[in-house]
Amino acid sequence: MAEAPSLPVAVFSPTKGSLSCNIFGWAPRWLQVFNDLRAFMVCFFCLSIFRGITISYFASMVPSMEKRFGLSSQSIGTVNAMSDVSGLLSAVLVAHFGGGHRPRWIAGSSLLVGIGYLLMSAPEIIFPPNPTSILASVMATSSDENEPFCDANRNESSQTAGLVCGEETTDGRGGPLLVLGLGQFVFGLGAMTAPILGMPFLDDNVKRRNAPLYFALAFVGLNFGPLVGTGLSAAFNAIYFDLSKPDFQPSDPRWISAWYLGFAVAGVGSIVMAVIMSCFPSALTKKPRRKPSLNGNGLTVQKDLSGRERKTHLAERTAVVPQTITVKDLPVNLRRLSRNSTYLMKVLGQILSAFALSGYISFNVKFMKEQYRVPQSTISIAGVLPMVLGMMIGVGLGSMFVRHFKLSPRGIGYVMAACSFLGATCFFSVTGLGCSQDHIIGVDDVAEPYNTTSADVCMRKNDCKCQNAHFNPVCDTGRGRTYVSACAAGCSSSNRRNGTKYYLDCVCAIGDVGSLFGELENTTWVTADVLATSVVLSGVCPKQCSNFPIYVALMSLAMVCMGFPTAGAVMLQFRIVDKDLKSLVNGLSTFAMSALGMLPAPILLGWLIDSSCRFWQTDSCGTRGACWIYNADEFRWKFHAIVGAVRLINCLTDLTVTYKVRHLAFRA
Repeated sequence: MAEAPSLPVAVFSPTKGSLSCNIFGWAPRWLQVFNDLRAFMVCFFCLSIFRGITISYFASMVPSMEKRFGLSSQSIGTVNAMSDVSGLLSAVLVAHFGGGHRPRWIAGSSLLVGIGYLLMSAPEIIFPPNPTSILASVMATSSDENEPFCDANRNESSQTAGLVCGEETTDGRGGPLLVLGLGQFVFGLGAMTAPILGMPFLDDNVKRRNAPLYFALAFVGLNFGPLVGTGLSAAFNAIYFDLSKPDFQPSDPRWISAWYLGFAVAGVGSIVMAVIMSCFPSALTKKPRRKPSLNGNGLTVQKDLSGRERKTHLAERTAVVPQTITVKDLPVNLRRLSRNSTYLMKVLGQILSAFALSGYISFNVKFMKEQYRVPQSTISIAGVLPMVLGMMIGVGLGSMFVRHFKLSPRGIGYVMAACSFLGATCFFSVTGLGCSQDHIIGVDDVAEPYNTTSADVCMRKNDCKCQNAHFNPVCDTGRGRTYVSACAAGCSSSNRRNGTKYYLDCVCAIGDVGSLFGELENTTWVTADVLATSVVLSGVCPKQCSNFPIYVALMSLAMVCMGFPTAGAVMLQFRIVDKDLKSLVNGLSTFAMSALGMLPAPILLGWLIDSSCRFWQTDSCGTRGACWIYNADEFRWKFHAIVGAVRLINCLTDLTVTYKVRHLAFRA
């Protein structure tokens, strides 16, 4: 590769204070014990964990956030993309001007990450449910006094009496959207800095033979974050959003978890670690193999690997000192990169990989919950955890593979292409791993589920005067039939037994069971199994599906394929460009991945998912919110086919890069 003409740059000259660990200028001797790459790696690892929590936690809480504030998948995808929008504004600037005191830059960015997390948790406090919100009918169901039953004497006009509909009713969505988007925006401003500056900082301070190990540790930290996020989501998904105990189970479509708690925990942790990171110096001192001797001139005398004596001043025993580049150098450096066709093809592959990963992880929990009707807390452990571990295992195995076999750039390219192809195969294969779709009476048996006033259905024949688009499903356990509401089942009352709510006199479901329940209530031999064969309970009828474990196994393999070439890909990226462009390349790659991959992916896939909805939330004023029930088959193949197609194209770009680097070798 031809070397570009040298550019005049201002060399960053570290002072004595900048080479010492310090707390706002105070540099005690005991603190210098941590002036070491290993200590920095521990802190960087922890910051990566907190930054990576959102990868799995946000996705796990998507169903709850949508239904809590009545948001569509496209809306929540737009919120998710706001971090990428802000990343676009910060990536190139940080990469270009962040070459001075890199740990301080990382600390400041981590503070922004913490503030972003806290903002994302704020809407639960700022915007409580209002009488016209989607939650009004759900919360009324849990109240025995307010639940709407089949009642011929109900005054239909009273259902919205006292409610003022208009622009006010949209505030319950616009406000949370704004705060959530702002939180993601602030998060994105800080999230890009650590990987952009941290990886070159490690590369400048680590021995070449240990580079794959440290790169892998950095990525494992980022992937360990989703593991922690999975644990948090499993705990908080089992808690109802208002800390009460509703009548329905966590597997019910109406379940809304305490989604905001995990963001608060991650926010506090990020701020604490930001303070610790700010104590590191601008360049780390290298530990000598043996205690150096000090002559009278303040020079250390050491022997290098060839046995020759080497004299250096104590202040010069540092890693490669970063350079500060002026703004006038940016166009020149960008022009140099634009002429590097190998780098451009590598970036295209990164964009495709980012699109596939971002699009899938944004809605994978939502898919598993809707497709397999599994509680979100269970999905976090049984569904997400194996995939997160798969990514981590892939990164670790890939690093050891590259280091053990000392792969050339061409060998790394072949590994990248093989992993892309195998990942695409996994995504295409799961399009056939579906489950039977829930048939909901009042939704699937009518032409217009949002207006059943003219439908020839049981609830109309019995003059139940049910609310349109009212979704509080009940299950006829004897026949396995789900009704859109207790009113649609013709139920006229309810009763509680041992904490369980039973619906009575459901003429459209199993006929008059009120007398049966009354006879059984005073007996002592009645078991739950006996009652379950003849009563109507709250919630969607459970379904059995054996494809869930197979799906998780295949998607875990796909995540292994995503992570396996990571360490090698970073080494390859730094090799195909000039040494003085490493930070800029990292920033530009992050910029491109965000702008063209991570940003559009959740929005596009959110739109596709919304097109699979078969019953939307509708509030008392008729405003559409989140989706209650999806067409299971459409959701499954649209979601996975597009991700599989992107991974297949990614394989072609990887093969092209492999061809271009066929004569390249890593520097010694």
